[in-house]
Amino acid sequence: MDQIVLNTSTRTVIGKQVRALRRHGQVPLVMYGAQTDAVSLQADAKELARVLRQAGGSRLIAVSTGGATQMTLARAVQREPISGQILHVDLLAVSMTERITVEAPIVLEGKSPAVRRGEGVLVTGINSVEIECLPGDLIDNIRVDLERLASVGDALYVKDLDVPAAVKVLADPEEMVARVTYLAAEEVVAAEAPTAEAEPEVIARGKVEEEGEEE
Repeated sequence: MDQIVLNTSTRTVIGKQVRALRRHGQVPLVMYGAQTDAVSLQADAKELARVLRQAGGSRLIAVSTGGATQMTLARAVQREPISGQILHVDLLAVSMTERITVEAPIVLEGKSPAVRRGEGVLVTGINSVEIECLPGDLIDNIRVDLERLASVGDALYVKDLDVPAAVKVLADPEEMVARVTYLAAEEVVAAEAPTAEAEPEVIARGKVEEEGEEE
């Protein structure tokens, strides 16, 4: 699998001055870790967006700064609530010899034979689990084959997940991932029941915190 690289430079502006940084297409970052002091960085907004799409929260990002490279994980991404523009990112520096915990997404594949035959419906449970491993053993996701759910009543739990031996799943083994159940009886709605008039939705626009308050 190709390494994900993010090119960065050292950042000297802080606080409200980062507004000008963003206007020039740069995003402020902070890289921190148990064995390193926090470092203020900046990266090109378009490159950063591409890297975050690739890495999510479970793939390593090689942060390159002035010829030096540090392996990291994206830990917090702050976005503007309306536009979705990336405002700030926290990167966790990791040691390749120390175990870490991350959230691994569960990807459902295929289709249950029972559902295909129209005998039941698929009900899904959790869509991610926390895992522990060395950074070099990180996995992008955990794939689940729904073809294993052959009959109504069949279910898959965390204990049924197939992961490499080097990866430890920390979630409750009895948590449900997917189950096939009988079709629910159709609800009968009384014709004389009054229909309540829908009230307009009120959307509150939140205030974006200044970076100076974060750092």
